[in-house]
Amino acid sequence: MTGYRLREGATLVLRVDDGPWQTLTFDTDTVPDATADGAELRATGEQLAAAFDGVDGVTADVDPDGALVLATEGTGESTVLEIDPAASTAAAALGLGAGGPVAVTGHGPGSAVLTGGTAGPYALPAGASMSVQVDGRSRRKVTFDDQEGQWSADDVAARINRQLRRAVARVTGDGRVRLTSPTQGVGSRLTVSPPAADVSDAAAVLGFTGDAAHRDPYRTAPARLVCRPVAGTTVLENLTSAPVELQLPTGRQVLPARGRLVVASGTAADGLLRRLVGQGTVRMSPERNS
Repeated sequence: MTGYRLREGATLVLRVDDGPWQTLTFDTDTVPDATADGAELRATGEQLAAAFDGVDGVTADVDPDGALVLATEGTGESTVLEIDPAASTAAAALGLGAGGPVAVTGHGPGSAVLTGGTAGPYALPAGASMSVQVDGRSRRKVTFDDQEGQWSADDVAARINRQLRRAVARVTGDGRVRLTSPTQGVGSRLTVSPPAADVSDAAAVLGFTGDAAHRDPYRTAPARLVCRPVAGTTVLENLTSAPVELQLPTGRQVLPARGRLVVASGTAADGLLRRLVGQGTVRMSPERNS
């Protein structure tokens, strides 16, 4: 395919997973191998791909035709790559739509994600705490005991990661705290719990309440059959020396020669059975469960 032609200084505005918007500028610094022609840059997909090295959460490559391909570093259905073409002066040259954000999602099982319902800064009382459980492991307590006052979303995310000893918290583009399980698919789950009644509730202040307090998107369960006792059963007895085929409401059954079969009393009311009893082929003996 032919190369790309962009204006010097054209921008692409994008974000990953509702994170902060990032702006990438295409110029002779970010695309040093491009051909500059006055105010225009001419570049291949490979040359443009190199400009994305400093963009968080995004990788860039080319397809077999040489077209630029952008992808998220994360995978799964919970991963989103979003472009704002209205704010991106490079959108038209890159073949991206106009008139609003363009978003694409990953495929396959993703990770459990919880996003607090409140944007920072947060008024957290000294000693406020909450518990966070990641992937069903032991709950870890997160305490904000340094100071009473305003906490930025960045400070809260850093405190959570430090006390959990793993990077699960980050800040969204609109200033909320988001927790993401490090596991994808089955086993990926998150739970945020309030502290004891006499301790200030950090989960409530951050907005980790209700549906935002638990996420188990890939819960598995065994196949289950519930076997309930019936009110009574009836024993069918074949009085002949040949098998008898019965087309019962519950399905086809074969009553062996001189054999016996236990059925629910309701099934025994079937008209065919009544006729066989009348012919002397089958005998029915009701039994009542204790």
